[in-house]
Amino acid sequence: MTISSPGIGSNGLDVNSIVTKLVAVESQPVTLLQQKGTKIQSTISTWGSVKSQLSAIQDAASALLDKATWASRTVSSSNSSAVTGSVTTGALAGNYSVSVTQLAQSQTTLSSGITSGSTFGSDGRLDIQVGTWSGNTFTQGSGSTVSVAVNATDTLSDIATRINGSNSGVSASVVTSGGQDKLVVRGANTGESNGFQIQAFDSGGTAITDGSTGTGKLAYASTGSAIVGMGLSQAAKNSAATVDGVAVSSANNQITGAVTGLTLNLQQVTTSPVTMSVTADTTTTTNKVNAFVTAYNQAIATMRNLTKYDPGTKTASPLQGDSTAIGLQNALRQLVVGNGPASSSYSSLSAVGISMQQDGTLSVTSSKLSTAITTNPSNLESLFDANGGSSATNGIARRIRDFAMAANNVGGTVSNRTSALQTSLTRNNTDVTKMQDRIAVIQARLYKQYNSLDTNLTSLNSLSSLVNQQITTWNKSSA
Repeated sequence: MTISSPGIGSNGLDVNSIVTKLVAVESQPVTLLQQKGTKIQSTISTWGSVKSQLSAIQDAASALLDKATWASRTVSSSNSSAVTGSVTTGALAGNYSVSVTQLAQSQTTLSSGITSGSTFGSDGRLDIQVGTWSGNTFTQGSGSTVSVAVNATDTLSDIATRINGSNSGVSASVVTSGGQDKLVVRGANTGESNGFQIQAFDSGGTAITDGSTGTGKLAYASTGSAIVGMGLSQAAKNSAATVDGVAVSSANNQITGAVTGLTLNLQQVTTSPVTMSVTADTTTTTNKVNAFVTAYNQAIATMRNLTKYDPGTKTASPLQGDSTAIGLQNALRQLVVGNGPASSSYSSLSAVGISMQQDGTLSVTSSKLSTAITTNPSNLESLFDANGGSSATNGIARRIRDFAMAANNVGGTVSNRTSALQTSLTRNNTDVTKMQDRIAVIQARLYKQYNSLDTNLTSLNSLSSLVNQQITTWNKSSA
């Protein structure tokens, strides 16, 4: 007689298969908890999208609270070849008549010529000073005198190189014409106060007072009654212009301060007045209003998609039926369709061309918005950024900014919802870990039990085989 049982064979019971199936049954609650955790994590991510959209609309609304948005200006010129301009925030709007009578220029001097490539032939020193000329009188400015050595073996190019490396407030170059090299010295900067004087000295340090001896050929200095040395190609001058009939000047070709916030760039002398027009920068304002509308529309579209139910596919979105998400949508819509602050002549966004559509998004009538920006910018600004101290008296952008900030901040609607979900996820993960630990204990016990059973069945089969052999032997003996 043989003892038999399912799963018993030459290798005994299939313990792994039996235990695996039993553990799978015990693990079904864990699977359910893990599925629940995945769903919670997905919902947390979904609320992250909501928070991101609210942050975007907060930033766009904040841009409309920036005074630079409304104070931004642009400038145009009736003759940009002669005068251009740049403006800073808050420049006074208006038309300004500009006439240019003189451009700023730097002093330039030119030496007599020597044979091209030949050496200068005299040792000495040049002392360079920057300052102001008045007739034949030179007044040194606040800078110090810079000395440049001249060697008899120097070419004019060597001397020019040494001048350029002296940081003396002038630059030098050599021009060649008709086999003659001539030294050209220019002031580093334009303006009357940036003229220069070059005094010459011989090798012993004695001043050379004529313009024909040694280094005196490279001087440009006053003897009191005359200027000796190089010839004057161009005197240092300030620019000169009139703005609405008022004379203005500058050491360079930029005029600042004549009109608040406006810098004039003078480019050529004019024969007739140039009109510079400073106006509101409608492009900047328009772009920021449109950016606000875009951010609002994206936020509404995101929330609508996250809370909808698709009857065609019978699929619910992650936040379908979620009262918090639906409440956020409704609150945003009420904020943008509400009345504007009393401080603005515009009663609502629709009065400036921003209207609510059936799907809850906003559309912009560009022509209507442009009219508001160009004809009534102060009231448009108030419609968006008035600060009355309450939701009812604040501008619409300020209301939206404050609402989005409050929702996302600690203790806010979105923050609280996310925190609650995170707490639930943590608790769920803890339950999963505890249950997995319990199942591990059960699995170990089952392996122990079925391995013992397998061992016992193997022993019983061996005993059964021995008994059968004995019976067979007895039967033969009886025969």
